[in-house]
Amino acid sequence: MQATQTLPDAAKDTIRRKFDRAESNDPIVLWWDDGNYLEDILQQACADLGIPLKTAEKTPLELRADPVDGEQVWYVPHVKEPADKEGDYDWFRDIQHTGSEVEMSIEDLTVHVFGSEQLQAWELKNATESNDPQQRREIARILHDQLTGGQLPTLEQLRTQIVTGGYTDPVAFVLENGWADIDDDPQTIDQMKDLLTSEGVDAVADESDPTAIETQTRRWAVAEWLIHAGADAEQFPNEFRAETAGAHDLPELKSLLNNTTSPNLIADDYLGETIWPEVIDTIDDPWELSSCIVDAALERRLWEEWHASFEAGDYEACLNRAEERHEALLGSEDIHGNYRGAYGPDSPWTQTWEQAAEVARLAHQLDTWDESVNDDVVSLYADEDDGTWQIDNAVLNLVVSGEPETALPSDHSATETLDDLRTQLQSEYVDYLEDLGDLVTETVEAGAPFVDDDHAYQFFTKESNGLESGQTVALFVIDALRLDLARRLADELREYVATLPAEAPEFAVEESVWLGTLPSETEFGKAALTPGEVQMFDISLVDDELQVLRNNREVTVNRRNSLLDGDGWMVTREEDEGWQSTRVAYFKNDLDNMGEKELSDLEEMLAQRVDSLAEFIGTKIEQGECDQAYVLTDHGFVLLPHDVIPEKISRPAEASDSGRRWIAGEDVDEESPGVLLDASTRLGYLDANVSAFASPLKRFSKQGVGDARFYHGGLLPQEFVLDFISITQG
Repeated sequence: MQATQTLPDAAKDTIRRKFDRAESNDPIVLWWDDGNYLEDILQQACADLGIPLKTAEKTPLELRADPVDGEQVWYVPHVKEPADKEGDYDWFRDIQHTGSEVEMSIEDLTVHVFGSEQLQAWELKNATESNDPQQRREIARILHDQLTGGQLPTLEQLRTQIVTGGYTDPVAFVLENGWADIDDDPQTIDQMKDLLTSEGVDAVADESDPTAIETQTRRWAVAEWLIHAGADAEQFPNEFRAETAGAHDLPELKSLLNNTTSPNLIADDYLGETIWPEVIDTIDDPWELSSCIVDAALERRLWEEWHASFEAGDYEACLNRAEERHEALLGSEDIHGNYRGAYGPDSPWTQTWEQAAEVARLAHQLDTWDESVNDDVVSLYADEDDGTWQIDNAVLNLVVSGEPETALPSDHSATETLDDLRTQLQSEYVDYLEDLGDLVTETVEAGAPFVDDDHAYQFFTKESNGLESGQTVALFVIDALRLDLARRLADELREYVATLPAEAPEFAVEESVWLGTLPSETEFGKAALTPGEVQMFDISLVDDELQVLRNNREVTVNRRNSLLDGDGWMVTREEDEGWQSTRVAYFKNDLDNMGEKELSDLEEMLAQRVDSLAEFIGTKIEQGECDQAYVLTDHGFVLLPHDVIPEKISRPAEASDSGRRWIAGEDVDEESPGVLLDASTRLGYLDANVSAFASPLKRFSKQGVGDARFYHGGLLPQEFVLDFISITQG
C-alpha cells in the first residue's frame, strides 16, 4: 500500500476538518504532540494554509498571550496531561466550543498518511510504537524523512525501515548486515520473516532463530544469482528456486553491490564462503556461470579450470577467461570514478584475476615472440603493435602488481599456484633475453643492421624544423627511459592533454624510434643529444680511453652545457628554475640512480616515476611553459629478476677501457668477449674497436661496480633502442 500524502498534507487536512466543524467564526485548533516531532510539520502546514501558528515554549498558558483574530493553530509539544507536569488544563475548555483539540503524535499522523480506515495502517501504528526513548527518536526520524519528501514509500518499505533502522529493502539489509542490531523479540522476528517472505525469500518461512534467518537469506540470494547466471534451478531445493522476471532484472546481491559502500566486505562474505558446492560440482563448464561473483565453490572451480588450461599451454584461452572474470569482479565505473555492481579495482579478488590475465598474456608473448623473427632486430623489438618490448612491460607490470592472492583465504587455489607461475615466467623471461641476445649477435655479425635507422646523435639535425620553429621549445632529457617506460609515459601524456580545458591549445603526442649511441652508457648517450653537425660527432679512443667528440673536442658535462648554451638553450635540472627561457633543456638522472643503487621495490619506483614525469611534463605544457616539447633519453637498461646474478668476466688484456657491458682498445677484435662493433657495422660515428655484450647474463668486472640487477652499456635492444616523444601544438 502506497502512502497517499505527506505528513504536512495530512496535518493540513486534519486542521481544515477541525475548522470546518467549529462553531466559531474564528476557530482555534489546539494540537497536543506527544514527543515534539511535529513542530516543523505544523509550521509548513500552517504556512500553506496561510494561518498563524503559536507554539508553547514553556507552558501552554503562553498561548493565550497576545491574542490574534481569525483561524489559528496552537501547538503544545507534549501530551495533554504529562506525568511530569502538574496543573489543571480546564482553562482550554472554551476551545472545545470555539474550535477543537487534537491529540496526535507523528505515529498517529502517519496512519492518516496511509488512510486511517485501512487496517494495515493501524498495524503500522503498532509497529511504530516504542517505549524506548532512543528507539522512538529513530522511528520518528524515519517517519519524518520518508513522509516529507517527493517520493513516498509503500507501507512495506516503511515497515522495513522501522525494523531495520533505515533500509527500505529487507533482503538487502540482511545480506549486507546480517541480523545486526535488530532485537530478538519474537514479534520483531515474525515481522522480519514476513518482510522477507513478502520479497520471495521462502527459505526463511519455517525459521525462528535470527542466525538461521540470516543464513537462509544468504543462501537464497546466492542461489538466485547462480540461477540468473545460468545454473539449472532444478538443482536447488524448492524454497531456494528464486524466480527472476528476465535477463534485465538484477539478482539481489548484484543490486546490493550497485549501492553499497563496502563491496570488499561483501566480497569476503560471499566469495570467501562455500555455499552451494553440491550444485557447482555438477556443472560441466563453470565458465558458463562466470558472471556470478559469489560462492567460493564457483570461484575455486573457475581457478582450477583456468590453471589446468595454463598448464596445457592454452594461453590465449587463459587470457580471455581471466579478462572475463576480472571484468565481472571489477564492475562498471560511473562518472565519479566509483565502481558499481561488483568489487572494484582494489579488491584482492579482482586483483588476483587481473594478475592472472597478465600472467597469461606474458606467457603467450614468451611462447610466440620468435614466430616473427627476421633480420630486422630493431623492428622485432620496437614495433608498436607486435614488438617484444611488450614483454618487458608485462614483466614490469607483473612485479608491480605484487602478490594479491596473499590477501585471499588460504584455501583459495591461487594461493598455491600463482606465485609458482610468476617465478616460472621470470625464469622464461631470462631465457627470452638470452635468445634475443643471440639474435642480435647473429644480426650484427651478418652485416650492418642499423643503417636505415634514426640515430640519437642525428637528433638536432633531423628535428631542426621543429627545434628552429620559433616556438617556445622544451627538451626533457630523462636518463634510462627504457622503450616500454617511454611508451607508458606517452600514453599518460595523451591522457593528460586530453583533459586540458576546452579553451586551452590542443596538443598532439607522437612517438618515434631512435637508436641510442653505442656503447649505451650515459656519457655517450647524453653527449649525442647536443647541437652540432652530424658528421662532426664520433666516439674514438684517445690515450686508450673511449671518448665522445664533437669537432674533435671531448664532450664533457661542461662542454655539453656549453654547446647547448651556444645554441640558445637554457640548461636546468630544477623543476621551477630556468623555465622563463624560450628554449629549455631539462636534464634528470634519477632513473639511473634508482637502478644503480640497487634500491628495493625498483619496479614499483620505475612505474611511479613515469606517473610523476607525466604529471610534471603535462603541468609544464598546461601552464604554457612550452609550445612544443620533446622527451628524450640516453639509453635503456636490462632489469633481471631478483634471484638471477649475471656472470662477472674479468677484463681481458687487450682492453684499454671498459664499462659494465663493453670493452674498447686497439687490440679488441672478434676473439674478444662480446660482439665486435667496428667499421663493418656502419654506425657512422664509432671510430674505435668496441666489443659489447648482447647476453643479459654477462658483464665485465669493474672496480666499484656491484652485481646489480639493473645495468646497461651492451647490445640488447632494451639498452639502445629508444622511444623519443614529441608534443606539438595544433
